[in-house]
Amino acid sequence: MDFIDDPKLGHTKNRLPVMLVPVIMLAAVVLGIIATKIYVNSVMDHHNEDSGIQ
Repeated sequence: MDFIDDPKLGHTKNRLPVMLVPVIMLAAVVLGIIATKIYVNSVMDHHNEDSGIQ
């Protein structure tokens, strides 16, 4: 458990700023929601064309 008490251990170069991590996580969630909506709309439109329902 020495690594918990020793903050010098680990990456020191090219680290993300701590404030940027939640922003990136939120952006990933929002992009996932948008991609899901686009996919669902394309599938529903394709299904409506096949079944003839408008």
